[in-house]
Amino acid sequence: MKLKDVIENLSSLPENGTVFAERINGEFCADSEVQVVEMTDEELKQQTSEVATRKAAGKDYFLEVFIIQEILEGWSKNHGDKTPPIDAALESAIYYAENDSYPESFFG
Repeated sequence: MKLKDVIENLSSLPENGTVFAERINGEFCADSEVQVVEMTDEELKQQTSEVATRKAAGKDYFLEVFIIQEILEGWSKNHGDKTPPIDAALESAIYYAENDSYPESFFG
């Protein structure tokens, strides 16, 4: 599964899942391969890098599914309740994952 597939199929993913994604040339992008992991209570207490090594080799922590959902809901509210186009959804999620904030385009 690729990162763009996560965005397009978000409602079918477990809300408590954590997305780990590969970096291509050092960056997350639409074609980054991903693994969605439902972590145990014990794994939630560990460093995400340790969990990634065991369950999503070659990938880095991206975001939890519920956080991506919140980002897309926020984008919709800021743009008159429109569903974000895939490019805008990806940009917002990737920017948030990298910077813990929203891109300017997020605010309409």
